[in-house]
Amino acid sequence: MTTLRRWSAAVLLATQVLVSACSGAQTPQMALKEAVEDYTRSMRWGFVEKAGAHIPDNLRAAWIRQRRIAQSMVTVHEYDIRAVEHVVGTEKARVIVLAVWSRPSDPVAHNEMLAQEWRYRDRNWWMITQYPVKADDPGQEPLKPTDAL
Repeated sequence: MTTLRRWSAAVLLATQVLVSACSGAQTPQMALKEAVEDYTRSMRWGFVEKAGAHIPDNLRAAWIRQRRIAQSMVTVHEYDIRAVEHVVGTEKARVIVLAVWSRPSDPVAHNEMLAQEWRYRDRNWWMITQYPVKADDPGQEPLKPTDAL
């Protein structure tokens, strides 16, 4: 193979790699990160319809309706990702979120830790369910204040 042919082959290969990288080829792990961040940011700022894009089609309308009603009764101050538990190669993930909210009639801020179950289907991550994480769950030992230090 001549030098010119080798050079052309190298340029062609580099171009193919660049095109495939720019074409949006995405791993499930990258897609999970983007979906969770978009969902969390949307919920924090009250963009319920945008967050609803991460809810399965058959649940979306009811989910949006419920969130609109609930968000009219509270002010969300924070909605932060605390942990993402995902084993590479699986189609399940668990996300832990801290929500800080208050009611307009009550200035007391409430901290609520939430667990979300996410599933990977049809090349998308979907938030399937969300539930509060309780400190008094069976199997957890009571924490002392010094445990945080």
